[in-house]
Amino acid sequence: MVTLPYPNTIKSSKYLVCVDAREESRIPLRLACMKANARGVRVAMLHVITPADFQTLGAIADRMREERWKEGETLLQTLADEAFATYGIRPDIVQREGSVGDEIIAAANDDPDINMIAIGIAQDSGRGKLASWLAGQLGSKLYVPLLMVPGNLTDQQLQSLI
Repeated sequence: MVTLPYPNTIKSSKYLVCVDAREESRIPLRLACMKANARGVRVAMLHVITPADFQTLGAIADRMREERWKEGETLLQTLADEAFATYGIRPDIVQREGSVGDEIIAAANDDPDINMIAIGIAQDSGRGKLASWLAGQLGSKLYVPLLMVPGNLTDQQLQSLI
């Protein structure tokens, strides 16, 4: 018999869903909410804003950053409201600034409850570089499964994946 160091504790679980303004980022959020309801886990949404171009003047760069930050907050709140209205889940909201891939890894590694990352994959798009890069980080920097969800799945197809 194996004795666990904390016998009456259960590790909390959370799915981290990477979202942006693209429609295909809503699909993994819907799947994560469906899975969360079925398994009793939580959902967190991550939106990453990229830093302003170095050549931009300071005040202009600050203003651009503030605008992108507010746009991200609005997006996250809208998606959180949709998740609550549809699935009864109020996702945690996380917004970070930096390189998208690095920030996804940092967010996953900073929260010990994260046990899966879900990203949407666009059909007929050149955005596969992020997915390939993240997959390449598995085991060296990324220590949780990466779920790549096609952005063209229907709710019926998503339900079959639960």
